Amino acid sequence: MKRIISGILIIFLLASGIPCFAQEVDSKVILPIPYEPTTTLFSFASDSNHNGPTFKGYAGTTTIAGGAEVDLLIDTNNDNYGGLITILSNFNLKGEGYDYNVFNIGSQYLHVWKFYSEMNFTQAGALTSANASKDILGIGFKEGVLTSWSPSPYTLGETMTLQCSQSADPSIYMNAYPLLNGIGIPSYYLSGSKDVAFTFTNVRSLEPNGNANNLVNLSKGIFKDNWKAEGSFSASAAAEKMIILD
Repeated sequence: MKRIISGILIIFLLASGIPCFAQEVDSKVILPIPYEPTTTLFSFASDSNHNGPTFKGYAGTTTIAGGAEVDLLIDTNNDNYGGLITILSNFNLKGEGYDYNVFNIGSQYLHVWKFYSEMNFTQAGALTSANASKDILGIGFKEGVLTSWSPSPYTLGETMTLQCSQSADPSIYMNAYPLLNGIGIPSYYLSGSKDVAFTFTNVRSLEPNGNANNLVNLSKGIFKDNWKAEGSFSASAAAEKMIILD
């Protein structure tokens, strides 16, 4: 009878997926992560920019640079309550558009560039220790997309978007630097699916150019004016479901 009960218990455990044995595959032990967060969220609002503008574009190029002091929000608890951490951060971005196209949609125009970019966040202010690191987060991609919805094939609109996701661009990466590790976000938390997006608002030429609303002039996708914009940011990264330990 005891053997029958033991056999039934083992069958139940196996069927329910409850781990009851250490499983070894190719000399590596696969361990579940039952209580760790599956997704970490990052963001900043355009009105958290303490020394704007957030973005600048340069005449004669397709180059965009971002540089501002922002309140970087880090949500370690996904969509649940709690887990929100705010770090006053220096945000820096540099990127370049390529493969430009413009599409006529009704009476408006959609300007589209593929976009390469690298960016990082570092802690603003003085370090608390001589050996402390200010590095928080690094993000990069090779095949993002930059867009602007415009009234003309020869100008940007007042708004733009920049976005990339792993499903469309496997080159995207996120690096968790020491400050993230220190608040409980190791590198493997960012090792799964990743995405990033920016919104640009108040996109205007730095100098009067004769256009209504000072819209930025374009020539075959090249910026003809130096310009500035405010911007907001949102990104997420999922942890791998399993860790493989040697």
